[in-house]
Amino acid sequence: MRKSLFRSSSLVIIGSVVFAATACGSDDDKKTEGKPAASSVTTTTPVTAPPPAAGAPSAGAPSAPVASGAPGGTPLTAAQLEKAVLTATELPQGTYLTREPKAAGERVTAVMADCQPVTDLLAPRQGAVKPVAVAQAIVTIGGAPMPSTGITTELFSFAGTDAETILGKARTALAKCGSLTTKDAEGETSTVKHAEAAHPKLGDETLAIHSTPEDGGSGGQVVVRVGGTLVVVRIVEFTGTTPKLPDIATVTRQVEKVVAAAKG
Repeated sequence: MRKSLFRSSSLVIIGSVVFAATACGSDDDKKTEGKPAASSVTTTTPVTAPPPAAGAPSAGAPSAPVASGAPGGTPLTAAQLEKAVLTATELPQGTYLTREPKAAGERVTAVMADCQPVTDLLAPRQGAVKPVAVAQAIVTIGGAPMPSTGITTELFSFAGTDAETILGKARTALAKCGSLTTKDAEGETSTVKHAEAAHPKLGDETLAIHSTPEDGGSGGQVVVRVGGTLVVVRIVEFTGTTPKLPDIATVTRQVEKVVAAAKG
């Protein structure tokens, strides 16, 4: 069921972490790596603010964290990332998980080679340039048979200027890859429409993307570079029809923790 219902879905591109952690309630999804947040909810919690005007924070939004500086320093370690990732009490209430999903590093290939940088940014584990360390947290909102909403925050530490290069190439490619078709290791294809969205600058640079899979659901992600670390905060609404971005307060909180870890 996991493979047929979720693996083949276009949402794997914008919600692979959520699917791998929650699909079909398999036995390995019930292990103690996943722990409940302060309380569990069965209806979607509002977690998204309206998109602000380009370059300007929305009313009442937190100010952007101070940029971390040059990207060429020592990469953050797995321990540093794990300490920096948002906790259950810092994310919307739901079921909180931190384990890495199975097959997270399987190569996903863009049918149009020029669009591969977008895929590599949205799923950095499987990119040609691998992160040095990774940490992630997932909150799913809603009940059986599947959640209504998933929120993920992922931290990817890269060596040298790799993070800057990955983000820069993706930003350039996104302009001509509004409809992105990819093929997984087993040859299954999926198509997602992507569009850059307005978002205040956080960290050293920011890229926000709205995503709409052709086979249902919607979501979006905000990618922030903090030195050599990429912060990817994502929201997926499994039955949604309008793409949206994660709450700016959540994104800002995560970036601030990574900035603090970098200053260490």
